[in-house]
Amino acid sequence: MLRRYIEKNFPSVEINRLSVPERIALKPIYMIHRIFARRVGSVFRAIILGALKDENTSLMEEFYRSQARLEHSNLVILDPMCGGGTTLIEGSRIGAKTIGFEINPVPWFITKCELTIVPPGELKKEFERVEKSVGAKIKEMYETICPHCSNTAEIIYTFWIKTINCPSCHKEVELFKDYIITFDKKEQNYFILCPSCHKVIHYTQKPRENEKCPHCNFDFNPFQGSVLNNIVVCPYCLDEFSFINELRKKDEPPSIKQYAIDGWCQKCKVRFIKEPDDFDLKKYEAVKSEFLLKKDKLLFPREEIPDGFNTNQMKKHNYRFWYQMFNERQLFSLSLLLEQIMKIEKENVREALLCAFSETLRSNNLFCYYDRRWAKQLTPLFSRKDFAPVYFPLEQNVWGGRFGRGNFKQTFNRLLEGKQYNLMPFERKYMGKKVKRIFIDEKIGENHWELYCVDARKMDEYVREKVDLVITDPPYFDSINYSEVYDFFYVWLRIALKDKYPYFKPTTTLNDAEAIVNEIQGKSKEKYVAILSEIFHKSARLLKDDGLFIFTFHDFDEDSWWDMFEIVEQAGLKVVKIHFYHGENVSAGRFGGQKTVFDAIWVCKKSSNDLAPIPLKNIIPKVKQEVKKLTAQFYQGKFFKLDTGDLKIFALGKLIEFGGKNLTREKLKEIVSILVEDEELLTFQMHHHTKNSTVQLNLFDKDKQTIELLRIDRKAYLVEE
Repeated sequence: MLRRYIEKNFPSVEINRLSVPERIALKPIYMIHRIFARRVGSVFRAIILGALKDENTSLMEEFYRSQARLEHSNLVILDPMCGGGTTLIEGSRIGAKTIGFEINPVPWFITKCELTIVPPGELKKEFERVEKSVGAKIKEMYETICPHCSNTAEIIYTFWIKTINCPSCHKEVELFKDYIITFDKKEQNYFILCPSCHKVIHYTQKPRENEKCPHCNFDFNPFQGSVLNNIVVCPYCLDEFSFINELRKKDEPPSIKQYAIDGWCQKCKVRFIKEPDDFDLKKYEAVKSEFLLKKDKLLFPREEIPDGFNTNQMKKHNYRFWYQMFNERQLFSLSLLLEQIMKIEKENVREALLCAFSETLRSNNLFCYYDRRWAKQLTPLFSRKDFAPVYFPLEQNVWGGRFGRGNFKQTFNRLLEGKQYNLMPFERKYMGKKVKRIFIDEKIGENHWELYCVDARKMDEYVREKVDLVITDPPYFDSINYSEVYDFFYVWLRIALKDKYPYFKPTTTLNDAEAIVNEIQGKSKEKYVAILSEIFHKSARLLKDDGLFIFTFHDFDEDSWWDMFEIVEQAGLKVVKIHFYHGENVSAGRFGGQKTVFDAIWVCKKSSNDLAPIPLKNIIPKVKQEVKKLTAQFYQGKFFKLDTGDLKIFALGKLIEFGGKNLTREKLKEIVSILVEDEELLTFQMHHHTKNSTVQLNLFDKDKQTIELLRIDRKAYLVEE
């Protein structure tokens, strides 16, 4: 009997070539809303096809062919921890029935919006209505005066700076790290703020460390501000003090003040940087006054921020309520926008626009900052997956104009592209210096799908049929605390959804049943393992006898790998194969504790006694052979530089694949420690690294080229009604 393709093979090199750039520019359906630990569609399409096709199949040929066949209509795919819905979306494409469980209401809602087919024409119609109702008013809030022609211009970005009073002289200190507003890549155009008169100064070359303001003759160093590593030097009395210590004496977050505006003049066709003038300051005060007058009736969250690992990061800066993450103009604009979206009659259209609104929140809060060198644009919240407060918040035009990033106009356009992708999905094909879109005759969301916002341990109350495949991506042992970061979106979505969906009635998404390690919330690793074990066990019970249970996994710790193996064994499953693929952006590098950029694909099936385990004495040579094979394979792909951390997880995976039943936790650690120092393996890896040394040197150039190709590719994708 022929095995399924994925029981033996996985086209890692070919899929890496697709998935690495895809993480930089996701497919349109996955760009609708930010999802944490988003899995890449091309990887999961390959996993699903590999689980359906036999071992002699040319999988990459099948990858670009339509799979929407009649026989797939009886296929059932279960994802018990579906997150952002990648398994469900890719399963729906091939015509299968997909069933998903997600305990957190935010990713549940996003996945629901992704799977729901909404005619782009209906979305455009409602967008135009909302624009007429409140779009014009919001855009008016972000008007300024062009410094060149004195006509009305649009604000792209408003630059804010946090302030605190000096404990010695009690004067207000602006918390600048330096006084550089922005500069270009060639370092030929600099815009600098004078710390004395607050005028914007334009330099056509890199400024010196000792400059004189042409407006007030003040001498200053543009590269040295008043703050360094949270230590503030008062510019008036020269006293040094701790910013955090002073902040602890207050109950409110730090005050902020405007110091510059990045604008666009439609008449002059020019982008400019200027200091805020009387018009700008009065404009903001007028908006603030109107907000304060109407705030009791406006739609914005009043919930308190709960304690947590991530949330305590900003609570130390006195952010106690979610609304404190926004200024008055942002709250007013967002409230007006939400109110109009809630008036849309058609549920699928209303919820789609609500999803776009939720994504808009990420780029319209006081935790955003300016990427002043490379992009000259806003860096949104959660770029680092945390709530790190910034000294210099950046505010943009909430509705959107000529430029900007993540404003409502842009998130709506992303929504349109995503809904077009439901009807016209494609895969990318790289041919030399060209990227081509291969449109495939499939549809997403057309076939039957079920999505439950429920603890997956209750799945047997909802699923009565046997499933052909279980494919999932469980939260990893040391992953981010999803409920804490998703609460940022939840408190806004709750305003619109609490009367329709019971899961949006609580004031937070924090849930004792969430599978996560979070000591602050009292969620231990032991509890995480227990929850995951029960979910795996119940999923395996629903699996047909000849079905496959496949999941992806990313961890560097031997204990976590062994815990995962025990979870699989206790669920009545056996490990058939463990594959590897590149799980991080090439440009991301290796940050902090990240020791490997590879994810593992565990292929499991129901246990049987058909194969005897390999004797322990034969395991190490076999594992070494497989680690060499993987090393050569990934270097052959000319995309990666491997190090000992990568060799370690290759060894972990192959040890569990070949000899899990003969190992113990201690023995696994012992063998891995020997293998990562094995001279033969290290010499082999170094030989391939030296042979392919140009790979790492050219890595980022290749990545930039890919980004440009994807940018051109995206412009070619027109949204049609």
